[in-house]
Amino acid sequence: MKNKNYGFKPPVITPDNYIFGGGNVPQIVLQPNSDWTDYLPEKEKQNINFETYNCVSFGTLSAIEVLMFRLFKEKVNYSDRFVGIMAGTKEGGNDPNTVCEAIRKHGLIPEEMLPYSEDLKNIDEYYSFKGANKEDCLKAGQEWLSKYEFLHEYVFSPNEPKEEKIKKIILSLQFSILGVSVEAWILDERGVYIRLGQENHWTVAYNQKQFTGIFDTYEPFLKLAEQDFSYVKRFHIARKEEAKKNDTFYPPKETNWVLDLIKVFWLAFKELLKKPFKK
Repeated sequence: MKNKNYGFKPPVITPDNYIFGGGNVPQIVLQPNSDWTDYLPEKEKQNINFETYNCVSFGTLSAIEVLMFRLFKEKVNYSDRFVGIMAGTKEGGNDPNTVCEAIRKHGLIPEEMLPYSEDLKNIDEYYSFKGANKEDCLKAGQEWLSKYEFLHEYVFSPNEPKEEKIKKIILSLQFSILGVSVEAWILDERGVYIRLGQENHWTVAYNQKQFTGIFDTYEPFLKLAEQDFSYVKRFHIARKEEAKKNDTFYPPKETNWVLDLIKVFWLAFKELLKKPFKK
């Protein structure tokens, strides 16, 4: 029997998509221990009165909200509904690249401007501007874009060996909490969620230890997973005026993740050299 779809559509990775190691997204170490537990956002369900199939927006915005808290000490809650509308999400869901590009082009707005409210009766009302002023929402999104730079990239290609994927997940978690495709949700005797079939959900990976720590939109919100992930994205947020000052964080184009790791240690070594030497 085909498993339920929670809103994830597998993307088609094209040559213009960014992939980790290509030098297109800044590599700024934020969590050297690759663990974002202390920055997890407000817990939100994606199916209050009905299934929204908006997991890609919910998961991606959870990751962005974590970055806003880590970078700017700002606890924000953005409208998942707005992103779903701007990305053209419908029943059946969407793919992560389309959703990320909608954010990059249309920005973000506060949850209270376009909430997932109790008065919404069905998915058609959810993917509309019911209860809000459309022009105000669009304007607020552009105002967010005028302040912030948003970039995204895949962490690996789907057909890479699982061991290499785990190494890249650990490395990428130094720079960003991650969006990840999973099969939802098959629990084994260890209390770990495993994959037996096709991925059907997009959620958040906040650490990688023996298992992958997952922050989800279905209870229990915190899960442990052991799956061979096909699609993982990392994200970058910066205030635009600060991004212009920090061009040194944009590394030259490379295609080898080992070289990316060497760059991280090289930056740390340069900082060490700046400290006075004590005899």
